[in-house]
Amino acid sequence: MPELVAPRPGLDTALAGRIDWKDDAAAALILANPEWVARSGEAAGLARRLLPELAGHVFVATSGTSRGEGAQPRWVALSRRAVRASAAAVNLHLRAEAGDVWAHALPLFHVGGLGILARAQLSGARVEDAAGGSWDPERFLRRAAECRATLGALVPTQVHDLVTAGLKAPRTLRAIVIGGGRMDPALYREARALGWPCLPSYGLTETASQVATAPLESLAETHCPTALPMLAHAEARVDRDGVVWVRGASLLTCYVEIENGRARAWDPRAADGWFRTGDLGVMHAGGLEVRGRGADTVKVLGELVWLPRVEAEAARWLAQEPMLRGMRVDLAVAAVPHPRLGHELVLAVSPAAGGSELPSTDLLLASLRRFQAAALPVERVRRLEVVETIPRTALGKCRRELLASRLSRPAATRDVP
Repeated sequence: MPELVAPRPGLDTALAGRIDWKDDAAAALILANPEWVARSGEAAGLARRLLPELAGHVFVATSGTSRGEGAQPRWVALSRRAVRASAAAVNLHLRAEAGDVWAHALPLFHVGGLGILARAQLSGARVEDAAGGSWDPERFLRRAAECRATLGALVPTQVHDLVTAGLKAPRTLRAIVIGGGRMDPALYREARALGWPCLPSYGLTETASQVATAPLESLAETHCPTALPMLAHAEARVDRDGVVWVRGASLLTCYVEIENGRARAWDPRAADGWFRTGDLGVMHAGGLEVRGRGADTVKVLGELVWLPRVEAEAARWLAQEPMLRGMRVDLAVAAVPHPRLGHELVLAVSPAAGGSELPSTDLLLASLRRFQAAALPVERVRRLEVVETIPRTALGKCRRELLASRLSRPAATRDVP
């Protein structure tokens, strides 16, 4: 029976010290979000009893796959050999050495946080807790400066917080990998202007972290890299539908899902070792350009619409709206099934906890209508709702399916023509 571990927020040094990434015979570990364990009821116990005992493996949950607040996620079984392959390739790409210091600010129940531990163990680098129990941009900067960090890994949401606070990067930091989602070019430029050495990357839980990352040489440029070179351990191709497939030494062993008191395990890889990511992309001479998660693309009036692009436009509207100046507002765009349109785009906005109340919904809608005047009809947000919170994963990704299900329920809503 695998051991269930719910790492505490921040760098759990006890857990970090006990995982020997070179031990392929070690008992399996289930690394679960402590918040999920606390609210899941019987689900966590079922996972511990029903997930298979795979020696030398760790089980981590894929982001955003939970069918409900306490339901079982889809579990990914990663061998320590796969995690090592990823770590070695990232070390090579970043030219990481024993003298490096990693500023750790990602949860250990995600491959982003785990990968840092494996990279440091292979290279001999030091890992320092830069989160301190919860994410705070000013605390991250302070801790990274105090430990003279040279390397780090963040998600776009964290970079956004650093930029919004106007925080400049420590001079010792030479590279910071950005994963967990596509980085907006405007955010990249703002971060680089503050000295943050951002290297956009692409990877999945199923690949034990990144498989393509911007090169160190890209830091000499000011524009955001789009074509990302593949790392040494992986290769990619794009099929006729524009879907990215990946093959390499860091791929998962299997998926496991638990339903009706039974566990079902299966290997999603094709017979020749290729894994279909479901993400959309283009191959260039310089590498892979990922254009979005397949799940982030919907059809409106028969036309494909990429939700992150609509979300980025909405963020620009909020940033320049005088009524919201000085206010901290979270936002996300979801697609709700619509009988005529195919999908209706809905903007959800949420004021920060303890912050000021948002202005009148009517005023916000009028401002949004003016901002969208030049937008294509299929890309227009047609409804706006103020919500208490926007559901996100531990890495800050919007759980769009859960948000869409909430926005589909009858509510006091306003339409934007």
